[in-house]
Amino acid sequence: MTAFWRGLFALAACYNLTVGGAMMAAPTQVAGQLGVSGTGAAYAILMVGLMIAVFGVGYAMVSAAPAKNRGIVWIGVVGKIGAAVLAAVQFKAGVIPFNTFLLGMGDLVFVALFALFLWRGPR
Repeated sequence: MTAFWRGLFALAACYNLTVGGAMMAAPTQVAGQLGVSGTGAAYAILMVGLMIAVFGVGYAMVSAAPAKNRGIVWIGVVGKIGAAVLAAVQFKAGVIPFNTFLLGMGDLVFVALFALFLWRGPR
């Protein structure tokens, strides 16, 4: 079962590193897609992308040693619930497009799997 957890957190790491990396690679385009404007738009997108990528680094650490890095998973649960709630609120308000909303809802799948890890995973 440890192989499953390692694979799950490797996938989560890739997911976050890909999303965060894309935001950092093209902050102006991402800002435009999200309707973020003004002189600080690129900086805001870069900062959010960096934080998403940092979560990915944490998930990679969990993948390497699941039992040793359980605390990181709690941070991930809180972060991903927050991301999903923000996506739902912003989509309902008409601020973000549907595809961005779906990306946020994808985090709920990870929340469920992370909760299962915390409940049943290695200690």
